[in-house]
Parts: sequence; structure tokens; C-alpha cells
Amino acid sequence: MDYRKLISQRKSLLLVFILKLSNLSGQVLVNEEPRHHLVFQNKEIRILNVLIPPNDTSQYHTHTTPSLFIRFTNTTTGSQLQGGKASTGKSIAGTLLFENLAPPNIRTHRVWNVDKDTFNVMDVEILIKDSVFNNEPLSMTNLELEIDTDWVRAYRLTMLRGTEFKIKNKGQLLILVSLNVATMQTKQNGKTDYRTLKPGSYFVIGTRQSFSIKNTTDKSTPFVLVELPSNK
Repeated sequence: MDYRKLISQRKSLLLVFILKLSNLSGQVLVNEEPRHHLVFQNKEIRILNVLIPPNDTSQYHTHTTPSLFIRFTNTTTGSQLQGGKASTGKSIAGTLLFENLAPPNIRTHRVWNVDKDTFNVMDVEILIKDSVFNNEPLSMTNLELEIDTDWVRAYRLTMLRGTEFKIKNKGQLLILVSLNVATMQTKQNGKTDYRTLKPGSYFVIGTRQSFSIKNTTDKSTPFVLVELPSNK
């Protein structure tokens, strides 16, 4: 008997049951909420760029997967679980947060912006099922592991002026996300390019690919490197 398949089927049935018990009027899945913009998806991840303008409120939306959140703005926001009390708090740029929101931990809430600037966060949804890391965390200069789970690892990468970050992907999926505005020289799939990055700019480094990025600015630039386990 394939116990992993059985567990996965039971999780799917539980999710359907929970959603049917809820009053779904006005609710959507997170990737269908209009302020959650799909920017990338494959069988392993779905990346949503969340933008909520000042004085705007999202619809009630449901999270159903393990998710990594990367915040890009210093913004005062409010949130409310369906049927719960409203609360407010300060979003801090550069903050990383992982939450396992797979069944039975799904969350239905709404978020609003009470600040003068647009609220911006990246939601990296982990779509891999029943997979764990079979390699040790990456150990490289100026790379610091901050989040280490069975679903995802997140590192802080500080690129000093004039330095270059090189990596040879050995089987896992990697995503490099910029936290600041910067001009960088990149080389991927044999092609060299110059790109002006902004908070939320990202590079997907596929399995068996080589990638390098060089800081051509006159200041240090922070990144987040996201690592997912091989699903093979």
C-alpha cells in the first residue's frame, strides 16, 4: 500500500470538507484574489506578488499550502481571520516568515492597508508533496541560513560592492530574490546581461543550471535565496 498517496488523498478530502463547512460567500483561494498577482508557477512552487494600495482591502482568501512570505515594504496593515477580531501591525521590509498552511492548518483572512504607501509582499507557495531535503544546507561566503524546514530553506545573501555570487545547482530548485534597488551583472544559461533590480525581482535557477550575479553598484545589496528540496 502506498501510504504517502493515501495520506495525500486524505489531506485533499479534508481540505474539501473544511471548505464546504465554511461559508464561502466572498471567499477565494489566495492565488485567485485580485491583489495577489501570479508571477511564476511550475509543479514545485507558485510565486504571488501581493500589492495592496493605501486604503484598500483584499477579499477574504484562503491559504492551503506551506508558504514562505518575503516582505518588501515598511507598511502599517490590518488583518482579520474570518469570524475573528481585526488587528493591526507593522510590516517590516526584509522580514521572512514561513507558515505551514496545508490542511488542517488552512487560513482564511483578509488584509488591508492603513498606510500612505503600497503594501508589497511575496508569497512563495510550496506545491511539492511529501518531500524532504536529502542534502545539507548551503555553506557559502556571505550566505546565512535563516529558515530551515522540510519544505523550504531561506538564506540571507549579502552581496558586498564588487563581489560575485556563483552557484551550480545540483538538483534542487533555487530562487534568488532582490530586497533592494540595484544594478547587477548576471550570467545564466551562458548569457550575460545587466539588470536593474527592484524589491521583488527574482531569478529562478533550475536543476543542473549554473548561475552567477555580480554587484556592480557602490554599496552592499541584500538578497534572499530560497531553496526547495528535489522532488525526485
